[in-house]
Amino acid sequence: MPTPRKPQKAAPRAAEPVTIDDTPALPVPVADLAESTALPALNETLEASLNKVVDLQEQFRQVTEESLEKSKRVYAHSREVAEDATASIGASFKAVTQGVTDLNVKTVEALQASADAQFAFVKALLATKSLSEIIALQGEHLRQQFETLNAAAKDVSNLIHKVSTESVEPIKSAISKSLKIAA
Repeated sequence: MPTPRKPQKAAPRAAEPVTIDDTPALPVPVADLAESTALPALNETLEASLNKVVDLQEQFRQVTEESLEKSKRVYAHSREVAEDATASIGASFKAVTQGVTDLNVKTVEALQASADAQFAFVKALLATKSLSEIIALQGEHLRQQFETLNAAAKDVSNLIHKVSTESVEPIKSAISKSLKIAA
């Protein structure tokens, strides 16, 4: 049996050049464009859109300026509060330092008075001639020491109260001032 023959392929054809028309198609002929109502409507739409963009830019600029002004005010207020706080802490520290110095002076004065009273007691004790004088002298000395100690304790207590009040006052006034400004 004879073998079937394969069909022969056709010779390749040369590719034909393709041209693309890339000129935009106008909906209205150029001659009719000036008379067309589409151009003024398009111009109005573009102008309205441009006006909206300008309005948005103006609103954005206003909001930005307002935010900047508010930030400046907040910064100035924060700086003022920080300076007041620093000054009040310095004044408070100065009051505490002065108070501690005064307290030390009062303590030394009380110790000096106690030492003087002890020496006076010993001197008077050596000058006594009887046991009854010694007992009377000792009773008087104890009473004076108790009164002196009581007076010194009151002085120290008043001084501590004064120092604590004076040391807290600058901070208290600074906080009060900052709360009034914030309100």
